[in-house]
Amino acid sequence: MSAQNNKLNLFDSKGYFEALANVCEDIITIVEPKNFTLQYINRLNPGFKLEELIGVEVFNFVYPEHIEAYRKVLNEVVSSHQSKVLQLETLDHVNENGKAWYSCIISPLINKSNVIESIIIIAKDITASKLQEIEIHNKEEKLYAIINNTKDMIMSIDKDLNIMEYNTVLATLVERGYGKKNLTGTSILNYIDPRKEQGLRKIYDKVFKGEVVNDVDRYNSASGDLMYIETSYHPIKNFEQEVTGISIFSKDITERVLSEEKLKSTLKDREVLLSEIHHRIKNNLALVSSMLQLKEMNLDNEEAKAALVDSRKRIKTTALVHEMLYRNESFDKIELMKYIPELFRNVNFNDNILLDLKGDDFTLVLNKALPLCLMLHELMMNSFKHSFNGGGPSMLKIRTRIKDDTLTIEYFDSSGTFPDTVDFNDISTTGLMLIHTFVEQLSGKISLISKTPPSYLIEIPVN
Repeated sequence: MSAQNNKLNLFDSKGYFEALANVCEDIITIVEPKNFTLQYINRLNPGFKLEELIGVEVFNFVYPEHIEAYRKVLNEVVSSHQSKVLQLETLDHVNENGKAWYSCIISPLINKSNVIESIIIIAKDITASKLQEIEIHNKEEKLYAIINNTKDMIMSIDKDLNIMEYNTVLATLVERGYGKKNLTGTSILNYIDPRKEQGLRKIYDKVFKGEVVNDVDRYNSASGDLMYIETSYHPIKNFEQEVTGISIFSKDITERVLSEEKLKSTLKDREVLLSEIHHRIKNNLALVSSMLQLKEMNLDNEEAKAALVDSRKRIKTTALVHEMLYRNESFDKIELMKYIPELFRNVNFNDNILLDLKGDDFTLVLNKALPLCLMLHELMMNSFKHSFNGGGPSMLKIRTRIKDDTLTIEYFDSSGTFPDTVDFNDISTTGLMLIHTFVEQLSGKISLISKTPPSYLIEIPVN
């Protein structure tokens, strides 16, 4: 049959074929099997007519780099009377990659006499699916690089506890320990200590119910060394949000645990050392106080005796700070609201004098605690010597407040009068000199806000 008769037999009726071809999104081409000339094409570029293209060799419509592959497949179809699939990548401007992909199904049209009358070429644009395939491949490569370039063990198991996926770290460990290379489809229970199976099954049950579980356990390595493994178990859910498996991430934290244990041991040694230091300082201060007391007993001068008594009490106040540090095991901090009552009991010599303490608590580090406590000691000594020297019932009121990074202490005597002849800011007397010196060490300030009865306002920056 001639190509012209073939063309007439195929298309004169304008029947089903043309109707289907015209609504098809694929490019449908019919060529003559001997010289591969065009008989029909359903997609024409603007300005072209089908009559103008019929009889033109089909390779005129093929990218030059694909002509050889096209010709080879067409010859194979003619010689074998069987369909072939040809996938092509072309340079185009249809996407950001500048490439387009087509899948071509090339099939012979055979008549009843088993003669190929024509060849049909159906070219399908698979660019979108190809780009998606490339994107998925790239993501898989990135994910593969991530999970296989970590020191952690990563795997996933299904609902039957069979291993689905795993990384090279786990594969290497299992191969070394069990001599097995392919883990896919094998039970995870084959590679765990039987003594831990019950505990792991409980964890798996929780995860299959949708929980995330984190666990740290101890194992013995192949060499017998103790290992600490931190493991995170996460549920794997399908599109219907059903848990279908578990992802398991295990990290060797042996080095971290051993470092923490070493650090704890070091800190414990430091605490013992600090405790011993504070204890010895307290004892040494007590020894100095006892020596001053012996000296005081051998003195006849009352003024000298009073000076030694004051010195001993200041030493005792300092020793009290170290005693509280030792006793409370804080070693470098004391709580103000615990120390003030202790200080009051230390210097009070009259049971009729009571302490009324209220307000905000504050933790003092050692370099702040000593000057603040010694400053409060001097204020209390002034109260007992001058305001409360009558011996009757009296009240010492102290209020503390923390606001705007400032510790405010309000100090009130319930009786007595600050002498008009004494300037509070004059540091010629020992007591006032010490008070102002300690406040200065605290970078704070102190004010006499009332003379009768004496009241003071102390403001200390806490940072």
